[in-house]
Amino acid sequence: MSMTQIAFLRKADIPTNKQIQDTIQKLGYDFKILSGLEKQIDQDGLECSINGYQTYFESYVDVANNAITENEADWINPDITNQDTAISFVWGADFAAGACIGLVSIALTDLSNALVYYMDDQIKYTREMLLADTPQFLEELNKQSNRNVSHQEIVKPNQTNTQSKSTLWDRLKNVFK
Repeated sequence: MSMTQIAFLRKADIPTNKQIQDTIQKLGYDFKILSGLEKQIDQDGLECSINGYQTYFESYVDVANNAITENEADWINPDITNQDTAISFVWGADFAAGACIGLVSIALTDLSNALVYYMDDQIKYTREMLLADTPQFLEELNKQSNRNVSHQEIVKPNQTNTQSKSTLWDRLKNVFK
């Protein structure tokens, strides 16, 4: 199972990883990007930590129109007016990665006026929605840690989701039952 969240923004407005880290830390989170602070998010993915839990998620940078498939165009294209770049975040059953992606998305919204979408459920995120999701990810991460679950799924970028459509939280919680 893999999940995808995309931030659409102007390429000229993409902040450095250090700017992203600083913005998230100012929100009060123990968040660190573990390498490449001087560069911008790119195809190399991002290794980071939240509350001491290290994680990694894939990131892809592309032209905005290339990141939208035909079946997604109807609900996204009307919003994409001045955004020329898409940064896609892909992760598996990892609550730390989910929390970090949400926080990075908040930073991109704050620093670059990014528009953020969770593709699997066709959700357009507001900053407030992203802020509300973060404590849920962290709570699930703590529950997982308390159960000493060490299961992690390897993310395959082109993996097809054959599960019936359910919410992000339902899919994540089912992984750890």
